[in-house]
Amino acid sequence: MRMDPKAVSSLTENESAFDHRFQRTDQWMPVYSWLESLDTDEVVKSKDILHWLTENAEIREQLSSRHSRYHLMHYIKKCHVKLLKRKGKKVLTLSSSSCSTQMHESKEEKQLSMIQCAGSNVSSLPKDIEIYKAKQEEAVRKYEILLEFEKQLLAAFPKVKT
Repeated sequence: MRMDPKAVSSLTENESAFDHRFQRTDQWMPVYSWLESLDTDEVVKSKDILHWLTENAEIREQLSSRHSRYHLMHYIKKCHVKLLKRKGKKVLTLSSSSCSTQMHESKEEKQLSMIQCAGSNVSSLPKDIEIYKAKQEEAVRKYEILLEFEKQLLAAFPKVKT
């Protein structure tokens, strides 16, 4: 969404001071000020967020009425990451949607499992790289396990004639 030149010139100094991708609404202002007051290099943890929300019941009520608990946690952590990056601190983030780190027998597979993926969308990877092949082999193994479980379940539950 682009603004026309007339609209840009009509912005006040206060409005133009904020980045358009990170505008602060009034309901989130206490959260931002709390995050800015933290003196840490790590992203705030869920238990710290819950503790702060418990201490600030009015803010919790206001935010909980409009947002789910998951959204609150996710958004607060995301905002803290942005604040830390603005301060120039190196941030190590591990999202829940990242690929899990698994123990593998071979050294190559260990290195592949340590790579973080943005999600489980393997179709966007080139087919000739090792991570694609490893993911494909893992998917085949999981499929074979599911087939084996299905056979065991079918044997355990005899067909009922109606």
